[in-house]
Amino acid sequence: MTAQLEQAIEQAQAAVQQQGDNVRALKAQLKDGNAQQVAMVQSTGYCRRCAASSDPPSMLDPTQAGVDAAIKKLQELKMELADHQKAYEKATGRVSGQNKEAFRAAMANTLERRMFYIPSFKIYGSVAGFYDYGPPGCAIKQNLTQAWRQHFVLEENMLEVECPAVTPEAVLKASGHVDRFTDFMVKDVKTGDCYRADHLLEDAIEAALADTKNPLKPEERRDAEQLLAGVGELKAEELDAALTKFKVVAPDTKNGISEPFPFNLMFKTSIGPRGDLVGYLRPETAQGIFVNFRD
Repeated sequence: MTAQLEQAIEQAQAAVQQQGDNVRALKAQLKDGNAQQVAMVQSTGYCRRCAASSDPPSMLDPTQAGVDAAIKKLQELKMELADHQKAYEKATGRVSGQNKEAFRAAMANTLERRMFYIPSFKIYGSVAGFYDYGPPGCAIKQNLTQAWRQHFVLEENMLEVECPAVTPEAVLKASGHVDRFTDFMVKDVKTGDCYRADHLLEDAIEAALADTKNPLKPEERRDAEQLLAGVGELKAEELDAALTKFKVVAPDTKNGISEPFPFNLMFKTSIGPRGDLVGYLRPETAQGIFVNFRD
């Protein structure tokens, strides 16, 4: 039953996303008459979600009446999606993971389309974790920097320094970052994809606490809340036991996961032409301040 509801939600979300692409394409065509660009947008959107139940690009009506009809259909599809989500929550007592993921995906899609940020080197496949700021993103970043300077430099009379982005290993060894700046990761046992173990555990605990269909007993709830508050302090063995207790699996494939293993969060590199001097991309900007203060 739950699997059928999740599948219905997924199909409804795909239909809403496809119809949203159709509406944007029709509006663009009416605005500037660029039929070639609109056809490309429609074709791309249809290929991404070919299983959606909304109209294919060839059936779109590029008139104001067609736009109004497309918008009306989009509203109907959104209502159908909301009905499926309510049915899932009523049957399971939980908010659908598909619902959360759909919101995240829609937000990311909007930010990328409006070029707040985009994956770096996208035409070459991009690399996870690397992003370029677009014009709106650059403006927001500049505003945040100016607000920071307005408060700390002008109002708090603090002084500003700028240090290299790469730090020698000796500095970070002394600060403890080399030995302790790690997170525990787990792998999907079949695909090899990696995930933050503490994030998976936090999501599982929060889902258990929010489950009204099969609520935890008072003692179990207290234990879960205490565990949630201290997830970041768990050692490898404790983290593995908690992951097993809450039956945590890989979020994307539902496959089993490996035992937690440490992963150093710093980006390691070499300094100089011989490559014998180890350095790291600084894990925090304050490190340079401490070193200059001691000097």
